[in-house]
Amino acid sequence: MDERGKIAWLTRRAGFGLGPGDLDRLESQGVDAVLDDLVDPDGRGVAVAPDPWVGIDLSVDGQAAPAKKNRGEIPLAWIAAMASTPRPLEEWMRWFWHGHLVSTMRVVKSPALMVRQMQMFHDRGAGPFRDLLRAVTVDPAMLLYLDGNTNRKGAVNENYGREVLELFALGIGNFDESEVRVGAGAFTGFRVERKTGEARFDPRSHDDTPRRYLGVEGVHDVDTAIDAIVQHHACPAFVVGRLAKAILGEPTDPARLERLTTQFRDDGLVVRPTVRRLLEAGLDGAGVPLVWAPVPWFAAMVRATGAPIARISQPVGRQLQAAGQLPMDAPNVAGWPSGRAWLSSATTLARGAMAAIIADVAPMDGPALEAATAGDWTALADALGRPEGFTSPTQAALGAITASAQAGRTRLTVAMASPDMVVI
Repeated sequence: MDERGKIAWLTRRAGFGLGPGDLDRLESQGVDAVLDDLVDPDGRGVAVAPDPWVGIDLSVDGQAAPAKKNRGEIPLAWIAAMASTPRPLEEWMRWFWHGHLVSTMRVVKSPALMVRQMQMFHDRGAGPFRDLLRAVTVDPAMLLYLDGNTNRKGAVNENYGREVLELFALGIGNFDESEVRVGAGAFTGFRVERKTGEARFDPRSHDDTPRRYLGVEGVHDVDTAIDAIVQHHACPAFVVGRLAKAILGEPTDPARLERLTTQFRDDGLVVRPTVRRLLEAGLDGAGVPLVWAPVPWFAAMVRATGAPIARISQPVGRQLQAAGQLPMDAPNVAGWPSGRAWLSSATTLARGAMAAIIADVAPMDGPALEAATAGDWTALADALGRPEGFTSPTQAALGAITASAQAGRTRLTVAMASPDMVVI
């Protein structure tokens, strides 16, 4: 990759693409500066991104009427933030952890608690994994989602005790059923207060019996259990593997993963340095093509075209559901699928519909629509964050669109929905 291609790659793998004029501006800064801005925005003086949900009614059930009317607005407000944030990696990390440490609005039923969880992912997502895992374990949305709210002494619920090992921290094959039961007992005693939405610990419903857990003696509460999990030999490799899959794609060189795992362990399981190393590896050519999932693809196309989300009146949420991905609505605790699952006919049709929605409100003076109207495929690819240009099949499809008053928007629709903008 040349300098321009590396910058485009960074913004796709550690963010949500580029806005109009961004590629030229970032190229003048250089790849190293772009990487520094992404990974260390505080140290680089990058403007703080606003909270995506400011101004939305987030009344907690019990204090006021449930904010059901805002359940559709909340995911779209998040996508709008993805498309406009000056700190894309922070938003990308929030999205990554939401797909890994999963809760859903369908089960939690409280918009306020789901947003609080997303804010926690934002605040802790690049720090020590131990702190993140501890926070999500007692997070009110997670307590409701995986039945921690009803997990008490004498009536232990094993749902979270199982998923934290299998899906969140260790992976299948690194624990047995007895450890699920011991962990579940250590997690007993937390309740979500209906009126405040806060998690409260009740010592009377907690089983404080010390037991052996994951090879560690004396585990009896949430802190000793989390310590045992993150100290387990499988934890660093599991977390690094998930991050590597999201950033570099599959397959990833086993020797590189082993080095990254060792470094992650030496860093005290702090996430930010590992993310930087993965991005540096990608810039050196370690990345392989991956399929952009519907939500980050949609946010990137909005960003690239400069389309104002406020002007989109059509039901984007319905189209995202048809594509198989709506924020805060993962199909199950394992999260969304990845890779070729996003190339299904249903997802492809929904992408086409969403591309048309975006193209319909794209500004006439935006570089993307101007290039599409002029039939300049090189400029159009560059405007969409693909400086290497379109492949021959995409160029042929664009060239087959007859000139007309709406040709520019039609061409823009086809370009955004093309495989060139889906497989990145």
